[in-house]
Amino acid sequence: MNILIVEDARDQRLMLSVVLKKQGHTVLEAEHGKQALEILKEHQEVRIIISDWVMPEMDGLELLKQVRKTDLGRYLYFILLTGNTDHEAVVEGMNHGADDFLAKPVNFDELSARLKAGIRIIELEKQLEQQKQQLVQAIETVEKDLESAARAQEVLLAQPATIQHVSFDWFFKPSKILGGDMFGYQAIDGETLGFYQLDVAGHGIPSALFSFTLNNILSETSGRGSIVKETFDQAPYYSVRTPEKVLASLNNRFQVTPESMLYFTIAYGLINSRTGEVTLSQAGHPPPLWIRREKSVVEPVKGGGVPIGMMPNMEYTSCTLQFQPGDRLFLYSDGVTECENAEGEQFGESRLLECLKDSLDEDLKSVIDRVEKNVRDWSELDRFDDDVTYLLLEWKP
Repeated sequence: MNILIVEDARDQRLMLSVVLKKQGHTVLEAEHGKQALEILKEHQEVRIIISDWVMPEMDGLELLKQVRKTDLGRYLYFILLTGNTDHEAVVEGMNHGADDFLAKPVNFDELSARLKAGIRIIELEKQLEQQKQQLVQAIETVEKDLESAARAQEVLLAQPATIQHVSFDWFFKPSKILGGDMFGYQAIDGETLGFYQLDVAGHGIPSALFSFTLNNILSETSGRGSIVKETFDQAPYYSVRTPEKVLASLNNRFQVTPESMLYFTIAYGLINSRTGEVTLSQAGHPPPLWIRREKSVVEPVKGGGVPIGMMPNMEYTSCTLQFQPGDRLFLYSDGVTECENAEGEQFGESRLLECLKDSLDEDLKSVIDRVEKNVRDWSELDRFDDDVTYLLLEWKP
């Protein structure tokens, strides 16, 4: 072990050095605390300090204080040598970080035993440091994997687009790297578009993986495995499943188990791009907001339903909205309305309604940006405590 002896008395320093070298240790010497600090900075291999208490320039106690408050890149085991056996002096040394004490004149058998104890502690510290480095590397690997998964999640999100006279835009901000919110929209046939916004319970990896699965299921519009479109061998060869049947199918497929407490809320709908008729079904999700351009009003769409996965064999209902040209529908997760300010007050539905009323004449992108700004200004934070997601669609035939 590499040991630094700090002792102003040359004979005492020489005697300690000889004894320690005979025991197989590598020894460096310093006459006082200031010299010791310079040696410690130059010789990173030193792990144990044996220091006298009373010295010129800088005494042992001050050296101890400097060692403990200076980042030297490793832990140093500190033994104070003192002729003072007063209890208060020992307490003072321990309070400032001394690991052990030796009374002068030094008993060399006792010194050997105390060094062995110090070496054991240093070896344990080395093991902890190695484990820490391994843990840091593991965390870095996990973070890289999460970032890759986050990029994959972003790829799954449909880009703002206009499909068959229906325009879509959105905002998506997970509270962590990955989020449990998901949304989507697509053409199911030549005049019917499907859209949804869902929120998986919880945050992080399990919720995100589940939302990936749900996105894949709801995006599948062909084949006998599709839950949004039923196919037949004879004319008319297919039928678009109503929203309430889609939710019932999801509920029967994904029931909460003791191993997995993942359930989700969802608003799922269909819009006829030719007539503007919207059919909407909800399962425990915040009510979508119908923005009626001609009447200059914003109305919550009544609904409800039990979240998917909470209870088996649930029946869901749908409501029908008749859009007029320019009408919009705003679907959102509860991370929007439950966003809190510094006083713990939630943003709430009423503020969201006012925000949407103020943006009746703005384009979709401007509405998306306005809602984001209002929520961020409310929270005054760069990150949200919950996933914040919303989807806005507009019918303009």
